[in-house]
Amino acid sequence: MQPNRLLTAFILVLHVTLMQAQEPQKDTIFNAASKTFVAVPLITNNPAMKTGFGGLGMYLFSLNKKDTISPPSLAALYAIYSTNKSYVAVPAGRFFWNEDRNRASVALGTYRVNNDFIYNELGNDLRLVYSEIRNFITLEYSRKIISDFYLGFLYWGTKTLYKFDQGTKEENELTEEFFKENGIEDNFISSIGLNFSYDSRDYVYYPTKGFVFSIRPKLFNGWLGSDNNYVDTDYNFTYYYALAKDKVLATRLSGGSAFGDVPFDGYQTYGSRSSLRGYEAGKYRGKHLITLQSELRWRFYRKWGAVFFAGTGSVWGNENNGEEEFERQWLPSAGAGLRFMVSPAKKINLRLDYAYGVDGNQGLYFGVMEAF
Repeated sequence: MQPNRLLTAFILVLHVTLMQAQEPQKDTIFNAASKTFVAVPLITNNPAMKTGFGGLGMYLFSLNKKDTISPPSLAALYAIYSTNKSYVAVPAGRFFWNEDRNRASVALGTYRVNNDFIYNELGNDLRLVYSEIRNFITLEYSRKIISDFYLGFLYWGTKTLYKFDQGTKEENELTEEFFKENGIEDNFISSIGLNFSYDSRDYVYYPTKGFVFSIRPKLFNGWLGSDNNYVDTDYNFTYYYALAKDKVLATRLSGGSAFGDVPFDGYQTYGSRSSLRGYEAGKYRGKHLITLQSELRWRFYRKWGAVFFAGTGSVWGNENNGEEEFERQWLPSAGAGLRFMVSPAKKINLRLDYAYGVDGNQGLYFGVMEAF
């Protein structure tokens, strides 16, 4: 889909959403006890899944109407099917209670991404065409221990299958042989871990000031049912600064490292988890990842806003699977986006972002809430 057509579709979606969004008398007042339902059709366009169509339903509510401190809890269902036959279906929930002393989240789902990656191998193009099919579940609970510090426990389990049926016969056979030579195979990884975090944000869904960090070490082991034994730690540090009433600067440092018998699907992946927009998620991966990005958010007219963002990062440490094909040093990204606030009461935005990277990497992203 061309960018101008996607923008036209975005405007049409806004027209529908305007009829559905709840309108409080004052959009500057946040009422945690009120209930809000937001349902929007989605049109996505990113380097990995191409153009996708689907929808997102979100229900925001309070677990205790007398609790005016906890952010609203959220139950959501996200589903997308794309033009390259990829799909995603994820029900998820985030829960806050007891004056934000307790936090919990759950997500489970399935997705298939049909990848078509081209790498440079000694001056020649290496084309890998394969599908990643994953079923996953994540569970997490955190408890405030002192001030704005939280200590949490988590579980993460993922079953990954690889298929070679989306390209030509020659492409499928070449990719399957490459995977066999490099020990990339179907597997299941299962872990338990900790989440040590600090959160001084003024509001979790649209922060305008404050600082949040999270460090999550995880253990993958056979006694948990995992096919591989290794440790993994991911982290993010994000700072929000209000430049003016209608402008916010957000800066994030994030990444992760893994050590031990790390499988291909256990590697850190560039372009996922909002690490940097503009790149095919999963094309570049390794044991270690670091990214730095900043975003200027500007609410320029009533419910309308714009963002401008830039960042860079690196992924490395893939000595077991494919040598250096999947590694890449210092990948920059920049872009801009448009925002529309569909729920002023809960400060929930629709977002449309265009991001540009190097080597022709680019993408359009249409979603709900901010990238980070």
